[in-house]
Amino acid sequence: MTFSPELARRYGRQIRLADVGEAGQAKLCATEVKLGASGFARDVEERYVRSAGMKIASPDGGTAPLSVDEHLAALGLRHRAASEVAEGALRALVAIRAALGIER
Repeated sequence: MTFSPELARRYGRQIRLADVGEAGQAKLCATEVKLGASGFARDVEERYVRSAGMKIASPDGGTAPLSVDEHLAALGLRHRAASEVAEGALRALVAIRAALGIER
């Protein structure tokens, strides 16, 4: 995939990462993700997923959200706001890594 100058500028930092590159960014741009969080966590997840270049799937399409509950419990966050930000960010990271084929 050849990126327009605008998209190359937008995703430039990601493209320069060894784990992403142009091929990885093309995979991200072609991936549709079903959001799994709710409330503020969903807002965080959506923002990170969109910033990576991924599309948000309609409720009946896209890749099923992956479970992050075990990882969230391990964080031991006590404050609701911190927990929601962590959940949204973690869900987005899991989706990005899955799209790139990066194992845990």
